[in-house]
Amino acid sequence: MATDEIDLVDEIFGLTPGEPAGRLAVPEPVDAVPEPFRWEPNSPTKSASSFELKPATGLWAPPVPERAHSRRGGRVIGFAAAFAVAAAATAILITVVAVAAFSASANRVVPGVHVGSVDLSGLTRDQAIARLQNSYAYLGQGQASIATPAGAAPITYTQAGRGPDVEAMTDAAMSVGHSGNPIDDAVAMLRSRANGRSVPVVVLIDPTAVATRVRQLAGTNQVLPQDARVIVQNGTFTVSKSTPGNGIDEKALCEAIINLLTQENAPAGATIESTFVALNPKVPSQAAQDAITAAQKMAAEMDLTWSGASAATSPTATFKVDANTIRTWIVFGVRADGTYGPSADPTMVQAYLSGLSGKVAVRPVEPYVVYDKSGKVSSLKGGSNGVGLDMAATLQAIEAHLEGLASSGVQGSSLAMVAAPISPQITLDSLTGMTVLGGGQGAWTTTFFPGVSNGNGANIRVPASLLNGQIVAPGQQFSFLRAVGPIDAAHGYAMGGVIVGGKSDHTGAMGGGICSASTTMFNAAARAGLQIDERHAHFYYIDRYPIGLDATVYSNGYEVWDLRWTNDTSNPILIRASSTKGSKKATITIQLWSLPLDRKVTFSAAYKDKVVSATDHTSYVTTLKPGQQNRAEYPTPGFETSRTRTVTDSTGKIIHMETWTSRYTKVDGLLEIGITPKPPKPPPTPTPTPTPTPTAIVNPAVNTRDRRAAAKE
Repeated sequence: MATDEIDLVDEIFGLTPGEPAGRLAVPEPVDAVPEPFRWEPNSPTKSASSFELKPATGLWAPPVPERAHSRRGGRVIGFAAAFAVAAAATAILITVVAVAAFSASANRVVPGVHVGSVDLSGLTRDQAIARLQNSYAYLGQGQASIATPAGAAPITYTQAGRGPDVEAMTDAAMSVGHSGNPIDDAVAMLRSRANGRSVPVVVLIDPTAVATRVRQLAGTNQVLPQDARVIVQNGTFTVSKSTPGNGIDEKALCEAIINLLTQENAPAGATIESTFVALNPKVPSQAAQDAITAAQKMAAEMDLTWSGASAATSPTATFKVDANTIRTWIVFGVRADGTYGPSADPTMVQAYLSGLSGKVAVRPVEPYVVYDKSGKVSSLKGGSNGVGLDMAATLQAIEAHLEGLASSGVQGSSLAMVAAPISPQITLDSLTGMTVLGGGQGAWTTTFFPGVSNGNGANIRVPASLLNGQIVAPGQQFSFLRAVGPIDAAHGYAMGGVIVGGKSDHTGAMGGGICSASTTMFNAAARAGLQIDERHAHFYYIDRYPIGLDATVYSNGYEVWDLRWTNDTSNPILIRASSTKGSKKATITIQLWSLPLDRKVTFSAAYKDKVVSATDHTSYVTTLKPGQQNRAEYPTPGFETSRTRTVTDSTGKIIHMETWTSRYTKVDGLLEIGITPKPPKPPPTPTPTPTPTPTAIVNPAVNTRDRRAAAKE
């Protein structure tokens, strides 16, 4: 029997552990039946004359009085001898009968044995079982109707496990005349043949099955009590009152079912009356009303103060939480101590604290990763702890504060938020197992040509050096300009090219040419499947970059174009950046490393639309030496294009989908060639011009009003 079944029977019938809780075999009440006779000694002498034939019920025949031996000794002895001879003859006869009967009824039911009204005489065990099963199959047929609070419900005899215990009845029938004692068995056979022997009908009831069915009826046919509760609506609290219920007394019903079904003649359509019990609500109406009273005390203004780890890293602040806000936090229910009352909803309090966390928290500074000459990680440099709000501890403090208000009603107190250090996420151990994101696609290489337009390569190599080893924490936004700044000569940058007013100025901006680094970073992040927050296309297309996937950056003190992306993964991202030292042709490579991330990234095909052809021009200038040439502009056609990126997770669900549209302006080419300046011409001699005498001309056709209007025009 399964443990849960045993527990159910124990619960309903009140059994103690270790008591049998299996099937109940209850015999049908029958009249007393004479037991077989046996020989038993009447005196310690064990002589033949001292044995008497007595029934097995233990009723002794009266012994011969001792005084007969003294008065009529001769006759008594003679009678005793005669009795002994007769007894011996009887014993011999019984023995002969026993041997013959035992041989005839071996392994069979002796003649005259019945189970109830079913004759089993001469049947083997298997035959007896089959006959009893067939004769008493009706015991498992039928059903009883049980009255419940919700109406009548049936319990079939099959559900109660009712039926004939054919094996027990067969064993009882087979035991008659088969005790193993030939004399006893012979007597039993003779009595059974002469008078018949009735074995009681045994009815089986499964208490576990009965308890299970009653539990089902109790669960589906009861009127449940309704607990009182507090309804919160528009900031007001009202009580929904409790109502009692009623159900079935499971133990009493089980006993009634078993008492009925253990009777052989139980009708097939019996009706069983249930005993009903009152089901009281766990939360009475008064408890809900008391909960509202406690909640009113909780809804009081509270000051949350913050001092952080130190005033230097995290300034002090006070956040006032008004009573209405706290009222929205209050929920009602059964608390940990089993009582019904108000409490603060942890989800709502955490949401409120999350809004404060960003105002007080100071991010940790992730260390830089230092690589050796072979490119392997050798150590970490820098890095420091941040400070943030300990959400769990502060939540517990708020809950305790509000519970105190509910019990004491103290008003106007403040509460200090709990601070906790925030450690950098990158350690040497955390770098184990990192790989390039996007299955290796989270990396990009851009070719550049060192020259005056990029500070002879400095404006690309310096960003690569600064980016290498930087860490972007989960949820952190990466800003290219912040990551590589400040952009000035003191930090290794030089003057380089910039596009101003649609024209190129090859030495017009500090850090010019840095866009090769920003474009490389954009392609690495986009192909890694990360969230792109800001990207800007160049004024005109540069054929060293993939069509529609370039990214320019610019800042003039009041206008800023940046490249920004967010680490929307659950792991830190390590930036590895490097550049080659070529003087004519070089490359910059950026890789984004992290723990494996199962994202798939696809791009729409590149195309050019609304193409505008460019022309090439030659200009002779004296700013160059005679014969010297300078390519001021390369002819670049204008066109429009759009690239759509789709990022999906391992299940095919879309994480990111965006379209980047780029409109590149046409730029005509300009080749400048130096020439020798021509000598200046002498200025011409001026000729005097006579001064004419002004003459007033009046148009008589124009009246005064028209002249005034003309003057205004």
